[in-house]
Amino acid sequence: MKLERRLFTVLGPGLLMAAAAIGVSHLVQSTRAGAMYGMDLLLFILLAFVMKYPTSRFGHEYAHATGQHLLTGFRRQGTWAVLLCAVVIFCVMFTGFSAVVLVTSGLAVISFDLDLPLAVVAAGICVFSGACLTAGQYRWLDRITKVLLLVLFISTLMATALSVPLIDWGQADILTPDVLNRASILFLAALIGFMPAPFETCIWQSLWVLEKGKQDKLSRKEVKLDYHVGYFSTLFTAVCFLVLGAAVMHGSGQQFSSSSAGFSAQLVSIYTSLLGEWTRPIIAVAAFAVMLSTVLVIHDGYPRTVCALVGCFRNEEISEKLHFRIYLAAILAMILISLSILLFFIQSFKTLIDIATTLAFLTAPVLAWLIHRAMHSVEVPAAMRPTPGLTRYSVACIWALTLFAVFYLVLILGGQI
Repeated sequence: MKLERRLFTVLGPGLLMAAAAIGVSHLVQSTRAGAMYGMDLLLFILLAFVMKYPTSRFGHEYAHATGQHLLTGFRRQGTWAVLLCAVVIFCVMFTGFSAVVLVTSGLAVISFDLDLPLAVVAAGICVFSGACLTAGQYRWLDRITKVLLLVLFISTLMATALSVPLIDWGQADILTPDVLNRASILFLAALIGFMPAPFETCIWQSLWVLEKGKQDKLSRKEVKLDYHVGYFSTLFTAVCFLVLGAAVMHGSGQQFSSSSAGFSAQLVSIYTSLLGEWTRPIIAVAAFAVMLSTVLVIHDGYPRTVCALVGCFRNEEISEKLHFRIYLAAILAMILISLSILLFFIQSFKTLIDIATTLAFLTAPVLAWLIHRAMHSVEVPAAMRPTPGLTRYSVACIWALTLFAVFYLVLILGGQI
């Protein structure tokens, strides 16, 4: 019992990272990948996890090693690094949040049979999220996420186990998939961009680790455990959603709806076709709950980042009072701007998702490079810096992400896709 209680205490920032990931990248993009390509894109999903592992891990480890968030590490590299990070953050925060809110709104309509315009539901979700975070901040976020993720994880595991025998493995072309065409390359960029999560979450992880440290003192080993539980659970669930899409939708002649509510209904139907119609309300509510946790995580992560950015530009730690004011202002700005974007794309669900995820794909090398530099700086005690092997691994991943992004831009600008 003591071990279980300690494990529940240790897990926190890693699960928040998982909640940020098991949203658009998993429920939407992984399932779409399975529906469109069967199991052919499995290698690319695994590749995305391999390439993003070291950078993602550094978000946890930098905060624990230095007692400071990653943006402090950027500030020590120079004002240019903070400015570059700020540009990247503001390029992706509103489209990313809009995409997540749109998916969550569609699931809310399906789960609770709401006869309301999608925009009204989206506004209600944003206001609810803002109110929860303003009232409870990290404490509520930590507790709610653990419960919601467990519900979806169990139901997804059951559905995946039943769907594996339905896949025609003989037709799968995992090692040599045919992706050298315009539609496939565009989708791959969108898939990898949010798989398992955009690199802004590394900054959030460092902020959450510091917040967690105010409540529970964790050892380096426990911090690593928290990270790895979160990261590898996102890998497992990404493959599960790929399998679900491949088993139920691929080759059936069906296509996912371009509307959020339509897509949500199809997503729930994938589960019920495997587990039985009686599971529909359970699955619908579980999927909605996990997406709601993603809304909460993202709605908390970006405002915390904005607060940290303000502190970096002022070159000092801001007071708790100023921190709360900036945090609240950022929450409100996210609601207003993201709802405006959402209204524009409300009938183009997949377009908004692909824009948000592609932006994350293109900005990934920049944040990965800044985070790598921070983790190898003199502020990190020598005993807690990455091993030479992990350092080489990180550099190789940054180069790979950069080459993929350049290749994509060359094809786009050259009019080849």
